[in-house]
Amino acid sequence: MAVPRSIAEHVAFVTSLVSPLPARSMPPETGFALAVDAVARLAVPPFDNSAMDGFLAHRADLPGELRVVADVPAGGHPVRLGPGEAARIMTGAPIGPDGDCVIPVEDTDHPAGPGPLPATVRAPAFSGRSHIRPRGDNSSPGDVVLAAGSPIDAGALAALISAGVTEVHTHPRPRVAVISSGDELIPAGQPLAEGHIPDSNLPMLAALARANGAADVLQLHASDRDGDFRTVLDEAATAADVVVTSGGVSTGAFDVVKAVTSGHDMWFGSVAMRPGSPQGAGLWNGRPLLCLPGNPVAAFVSFHLFVAPVLRRLAGDTRPVSRVRLAGGVDTFPAAGGVTRIVPVRLTLDGEITAEPFHSRGSSHLVASLAGTDGLAVIAGGDTIDIILTRN
Repeated sequence: MAVPRSIAEHVAFVTSLVSPLPARSMPPETGFALAVDAVARLAVPPFDNSAMDGFLAHRADLPGELRVVADVPAGGHPVRLGPGEAARIMTGAPIGPDGDCVIPVEDTDHPAGPGPLPATVRAPAFSGRSHIRPRGDNSSPGDVVLAAGSPIDAGALAALISAGVTEVHTHPRPRVAVISSGDELIPAGQPLAEGHIPDSNLPMLAALARANGAADVLQLHASDRDGDFRTVLDEAATAADVVVTSGGVSTGAFDVVKAVTSGHDMWFGSVAMRPGSPQGAGLWNGRPLLCLPGNPVAAFVSFHLFVAPVLRRLAGDTRPVSRVRLAGGVDTFPAAGGVTRIVPVRLTLDGEITAEPFHSRGSSHLVASLAGTDGLAVIAGGDTIDIILTRN
């Protein structure tokens, strides 16, 4: 009997089947990962500017009563200041060669808020802080704003635009085809005959693919007949960058996925985990094919462990998987029992992290208990449990 693979070994195998999709140039957009470092073209900030609402002045004139000669709003122009002069200035307004400090309005005798320009303002001694943000204080032209392999999220988008980056090289988001197989599966909403069940895996895996960065998701179903499955699989491999199947990978008499694809650059075997031990992976018509078990919880777990890393690699996303470590409450989880157990959990973040197993039994068919799960507890024995975070 073949020795089961470890989870890490199977992750290494499935990710070796793919490479990042060819890069292309495009304006910055969220949801894409960089293929090449994005380099700043502008300084951030692009000019010296005020960090406070207040009065621009010369330190040498403080403390004292200053003559107010101008207003400088955000978007305005720098002003010239002579000895004993000040300008009322707003946060973000530009500062020219004159004036070397901003006195916050609350430190003066002038009331805060809108109002006419005062003729004079009384300012205290210099506090030691200029309240001036110098040009390039955050980044300078030529600095790397976002490194290759990083995804563009909302914060990164703001950083790129502020740094004058108008074109980036990114990897496309992968196209995914999901195939459910089995004569017992009926599309959602249709009447169930005896012995049939709703096909929950197909929409679940499609939703997980979208949540993990897929651009397009093709949903297909195949019967347990070899010819039907082969036709559907060929269609999927033509349309997608990666194909994911659920069901038909164990040792049953009607395990069509294994029957059709075995011997075609494919591996089928066991991974040392529960649920989700039966797995398959390889190439079909040159496309990566990941074959997951059919039990819904096993398919859910297997997607996060094996399909999500493949999608990240295709998209060029090099971030590590997010994890937290649970030191307390370990006794509420089932014992590893000689094999790594994977338990979906709901997390509570209230000063400390607590994790609740999705169901007291943890069986792979308990799909009705998957709602609201936040992560996967990896139970391998010991006094701590690592939790892979699954919510994006």
